[in-house]
Amino acid sequence: MAYAQGIGGGDGYGSRTVVVTANAGGAAWTPDEGMTWYPLPDVTGYWAVAFASPKAGWLVGTGGRILRLSF
Repeated sequence: MAYAQGIGGGDGYGSRTVVVTANAGGAAWTPDEGMTWYPLPDVTGYWAVAFASPKAGWLVGTGGRILRLSF
């Protein structure tokens, strides 16, 4: 699980934090600390996620696969 902080801000609601999680069965994200989860479609076989910034995140998975995320 990884946090991407400081997302948004241009919509009048200020910035927010998004949480992303991944495991072999799939990946999902939540904008509200886990109250509501949204799956990342067709994203399976990844086992780790990390963010350097809200615009630069990566999922790492089986076979050396890397998937870039951006919120």
